[in-house]
Amino acid sequence: MYKKEIALLWDEDTLFERYLTDRGFNCEIVTPGLLVAPFFSFTGYKLIIIPAGFGNEAYSKILVGLRAKSELITNFVKAGGTLFVSGALSNKDAYNWLPQKIEYVMEKRRVKIEVVKEHKAAVIVENEDCMCDGYFTKIGSEWEIILKGKGGKAILALAEYGAGAIIATTIHEYPSREFIEYCVGRR
Repeated sequence: MYKKEIALLWDEDTLFERYLTDRGFNCEIVTPGLLVAPFFSFTGYKLIIIPAGFGNEAYSKILVGLRAKSELITNFVKAGGTLFVSGALSNKDAYNWLPQKIEYVMEKRRVKIEVVKEHKAAVIVENEDCMCDGYFTKIGSEWEIILKGKGGKAILALAEYGAGAIIATTIHEYPSREFIEYCVGRR
């Protein structure tokens, strides 16, 4: 097992953490209180994961912390880290803390995946179809659309930023081991 790989930003323990540790990844929960603490740093982490539902207060209170610490997260990516952010599960502007412009529309549905651009991030799921909680619109020019779903709607986009990358997805399933290996630099 590798040391201090993944910071999973969520309010409490989650099955997602167990999913990652069962696959051999070192994962730590970063709660909203820890995230906004003056001493907190992402030093040593390779990947920050923000799970689906982060923008909906019925599921999580992490959005306030993301906005308050957007500079810290941006600096993590600039320095070579990867930020993996999932669907907000809210139609309000939940992505305005990111350094690159992207907007989300909530729309839960099963979609057939279309690979728009060959990229290691395209291995996020192992099936040809998946559950999505929405799609992206008003995607800034910095983003590359990697995967689309039904009707040509973007479901995974990637933006290189500094020495790192931001991966945004609306795929509402656990990511594959290969995808996480890519994100933490094992592939």
